[in-house]
Amino acid sequence: MIWQSVALVVLLASTWLIVEASLRDASTAIVSAGRTGFTVLGLLALTWWSPAGAAPVTKDTKEARYRWWQVVLLALTGVTAYTVLSTVAISLAGPALPALALSLTPAVVLIAESVLLRTWPPPRTIAGTAIAVAGAVLYMIPRLAGTVGADVALGSLVALAAMFSMAFYGLYFSRTSRGYQGPMAPRILPIFAVGTIPLGAWAAADIAAGERVSWAALGMLVVLGVVVYVPAYLLQHRILLTGGPSYSALLGLAVPPLVGVSSALLQLAGAPAPTQLAGMGLTLAGMALVVRSKLAQPKESRPGRVTLSRPSDA
Repeated sequence: MIWQSVALVVLLASTWLIVEASLRDASTAIVSAGRTGFTVLGLLALTWWSPAGAAPVTKDTKEARYRWWQVVLLALTGVTAYTVLSTVAISLAGPALPALALSLTPAVVLIAESVLLRTWPPPRTIAGTAIAVAGAVLYMIPRLAGTVGADVALGSLVALAAMFSMAFYGLYFSRTSRGYQGPMAPRILPIFAVGTIPLGAWAAADIAAGERVSWAALGMLVVLGVVVYVPAYLLQHRILLTGGPSYSALLGLAVPPLVGVSSALLQLAGAPAPTQLAGMGLTLAGMALVVRSKLAQPKESRPGRVTLSRPSDA
């Protein structure tokens, strides 16, 4: 699980850099719809080429099948709502405050997970999550200069809505997919296909208003959706089932520091300030505590192997 976690963080960090580059030649709506649209095509290809019967059909697998309203709910919260809300938040308040709000996701998910499981997380998990979130907040503080005003306040509220939307998605996907051990591409394909429909309408409205996309941006969107997001989403959703929603959310805290360091190395931004370096250290230390706690758990007690309604799942 460690190498899967590292790969996921690297893939998610690369998406930030590619999205930033593609936004120079295309509107936010086109980039949002394009990246998810090409992701759907990549997932469709994997589903089409997956060998039939690769995983045994068990009672738990049958029970993990979606109902139509579950697909719609997951699509709206995890794909459509999160994309739109996070985009609006950035447009109103800039990237710093939304990132700060999203850094609270692991704590919110950990609390919600504990309530659902009716059990208290291990002390090492609680301490590690608190340290990692504190480090993420410390990393964001130097970027908050000048973020004041009514638009910023509204943007912060929208960012919190995006955070709760994604937190719900992680928890609900884990709940609806408990016991599922088959290929992940056909499992998440319906979610992203349905979630892309409103984003496609958003992009179509932009194109009708005169927005255009360059061939360079289109190429970047193909790479972003097929080469980067497909493996990232496959890893992310597998980790949601094997490591649990709170662990998956915690991995996201490592993405902004990695983007900052990568941007500095590529001379796209200045080097991180000492306060940010200290925040990065705290985040990594907290994540290490949580990883050790996860590895110390017996396999039969890890998330994804049992239901969410039993206290013994912790």
